[in-house]
Amino acid sequence: MDRMKKSYLTLLNVAVAAMVGDACGQVEAPTFVDVGAASGLLAEGLHHAVAIGDYNGDGWEDLYVGSRSTGNSLYRNNGDMTFTEVGEEAGVADEGYTNAAIWLDFDNDGDLDLATGNGYAFGGSEPAPNRFYVNQGDGTFVDMAATFGVASTSMCRSLHAADYDGDGFTDLYVVNLNSANHFYKNTTGQGFSNVYFQTGTVDTGVGMGSIFFDYDNDGDQDLYLTHDANQTNKLYRNNNDGTFYDLAFLSGLNYQGNCMGVDVADINHDGHLDLYITDLFPSAMFANNGDGTFDDISIFSSTNDSGMTWGCVFLDYDHDGEWDLYLVNDYQFAPIPNILYKGQGDMTFSKVSEGDPTLEHRHSDFGLAMGDLDRDGDMDMVIATTNSDTQPGLALLRNDASINGHWLQVKLIGTQSNRDAVGARAILHFDGKTRMDEVNIGQGYSGASTLDLHWGLGWSPAVDSLEVRWPSGEITMHHELAINTRHEIWEPTNCLADFDYDFARSSGDLLVLLSGFGQFGTPTDLDGDGVVAASDLLVFLTVFGTSCD
Repeated sequence: MDRMKKSYLTLLNVAVAAMVGDACGQVEAPTFVDVGAASGLLAEGLHHAVAIGDYNGDGWEDLYVGSRSTGNSLYRNNGDMTFTEVGEEAGVADEGYTNAAIWLDFDNDGDLDLATGNGYAFGGSEPAPNRFYVNQGDGTFVDMAATFGVASTSMCRSLHAADYDGDGFTDLYVVNLNSANHFYKNTTGQGFSNVYFQTGTVDTGVGMGSIFFDYDNDGDQDLYLTHDANQTNKLYRNNNDGTFYDLAFLSGLNYQGNCMGVDVADINHDGHLDLYITDLFPSAMFANNGDGTFDDISIFSSTNDSGMTWGCVFLDYDHDGEWDLYLVNDYQFAPIPNILYKGQGDMTFSKVSEGDPTLEHRHSDFGLAMGDLDRDGDMDMVIATTNSDTQPGLALLRNDASINGHWLQVKLIGTQSNRDAVGARAILHFDGKTRMDEVNIGQGYSGASTLDLHWGLGWSPAVDSLEVRWPSGEITMHHELAINTRHEIWEPTNCLADFDYDFARSSGDLLVLLSGFGQFGTPTDLDGDGVVAASDLLVFLTVFGTSCD
């Protein structure tokens, strides 16, 4: 379909959607409540970055907050939408001028490690090094940045991670301001080596936000980098040989502005990730044409916000199966409030936050991250806002939309791939619809959202299947997944040494084995004899192979 015909049909869809909207009445208002103070997020400071992750493995997502004036904070989730600050006792109260933080399991040991990106130490002009805290598995961390060679003192603006070379370990990318960025290759969980020049991702501009994502659907992680000061953004295509090539101009993503953050989502459900860039001037939405090129649809999509915009995140806040978009502004710099855009399903969006003081949040907001912090099935959001005499401090926007429709959450766990499963793509089929998402670490600006994938299902009573395309190249299919539930899905190991045969002594134990590895999710008669019994184990092992190679 040529672009003119495509644009005509899209406009026709918009008109039809508008008529349907008029006939059905106004959209129900979003229901977010700011419970930041009530939840115990009370630390003072110039909060700038926020990262969400379950660092202690108790099933509840915790918060790490980076500050530019006081020690950083680690908030342990108590499981009741309250948090306890444990930064000092955990050993992660970094006192650098922190602009960014991310969680990643760099050594594939099953717990999340923590990286912080710093600039200048508070109270002075001495540079503060970046930190890399290795999780000890007992609630404490040890800073290994100097040992690993990642204790840079350049002015970091954002942090990101992905397995760029497909070796099964998550690598680290550091965006710096007016100096060379750092690209740290993970040396099999033992440390890092800087491969910045070898990869070809050479940039010394006014770097700000970035994101790894597979823009061309070739199975590897590409990299988009934004710049401030009207410098051209870059799209580095992964050549799948350890190197990248800048295709921003040829792709149409050579955008120039005072850019900050960036996030991706498949807004029109065509199987290709689209891209949103925040800017001091009008922000920009780019539609992926699926042929290596992008079109600027900022005006058409009605997402050309013109505030001092920093963080942004795509989410389905109301469970209608469409991607929505929330972005935060520095209201003190330019008096334009935050905006929640509701996706209409036709590549257009409508503002649903006007007049809502919780969502408009007229303060100086920077980092933004999302996660289901109360495990009720919808995505909550955390905003990094200064806590001072004139600013209210961290905002935790509790989403009360879980009763608005059905949902499904999935936590992917890599075995052959990196443990974070970053770069994995999951494709959900339900009610004749297809919805796709991809795991990434570090998005928007100074934000690191949950690694869980989340879909709204509307009122569909079931899902048909979930296809997972793992970074290793493995593809798995999952059927009969219960809705309104969070599932853990493990990548197949293809290694019999990973199985404890003692668990297969009865059919009941076999069910634990089958569901524990996440391949089938429900009791399955694998050999077709009409009974789920230990005989099915032989079929199970055959499916997974017989070697560890």
